Amino acid sequence: MNWTQKRRSAGLLLCLAFIISVFTACGAAVQTNGQALKPADPVQQERIAYLDGLAGVMYNLTMDGQVVEARDKLLQIAQMIPTIRFEGITTVAGMNALTETVTGAELVFNNIKYSPEVGQVAAAKIRLAIDALSHKNQPMWLQYYKVLQNDVSQLSMAVKANKQGEAQQALGKLAQHVDIVHPSLVISRDETAVTQLDSLLAFIHTNVTATPMKTNELTSGLEQLNRVLDELFMKHKDAIAVVPLMDPKQPILWTLGMGLIIVSVLSYVGWRMYQTGRNIVSVKSKAAGEIEK
Repeated sequence: MNWTQKRRSAGLLLCLAFIISVFTACGAAVQTNGQALKPADPVQQERIAYLDGLAGVMYNLTMDGQVVEARDKLLQIAQMIPTIRFEGITTVAGMNALTETVTGAELVFNNIKYSPEVGQVAAAKIRLAIDALSHKNQPMWLQYYKVLQNDVSQLSMAVKANKQGEAQQALGKLAQHVDIVHPSLVISRDETAVTQLDSLLAFIHTNVTATPMKTNELTSGLEQLNRVLDELFMKHKDAIAVVPLMDPKQPILWTLGMGLIIVSVLSYVGWRMYQTGRNIVSVKSKAAGEIEK
């Protein structure tokens, strides 16, 4: 094999080594991303699914006025939550939000003067929060976007008309609806975005109740509120997900694709080495030639 042939073979081998290293690195990246996005193990999934069923039954019983039966289901939910590991399912803040929601519901249902309206709100909060754990892609709380949008629209019209009483009533409805989905937001979304929502609502409340009502500040605050809601509910154009080159949800497709590339390169290298071998001429050393003589 002459120097040119050696150089070509070495180049091909280096190319192959590079592709293999890229493949290995990408496989590691997929595994790392998989760990970060890894869903709960089957046991935890079964428990969450069962918990979701309990929450649905409790909600229906509450709406039907069967308070005692709903309280029993709530007790089962409260007893089951500590048995679930929430790693990879939600954050610590999300877990705390769920626990506080269930604790608050227990106070409502155990109150001597039980209020059906308050009980229904408590049941709805639990239903949505647990559903957010079991249905991450399409949770039910996303359906509240239109409700909140309508609340903000009514509040905006009242502010523009400088009708403080109507603005305060609209803000009250908005706050009630946000309270229902708030645990679900903490479970499903980034804590910073939820904090922004809370801060904006506090800012709007301060300016709605001011004397006189501060319309300019409210107009600015409501515009920002719409943007935050769009982000939380994934309605903003900037919230469109971009599919990465390596999709951690489809590691098999990525592996097969890279595998085909490696097989192709190996085949090409083998063919080149075969062609090179055909052109090699055996050269005997001078000493060997003398011995044969």
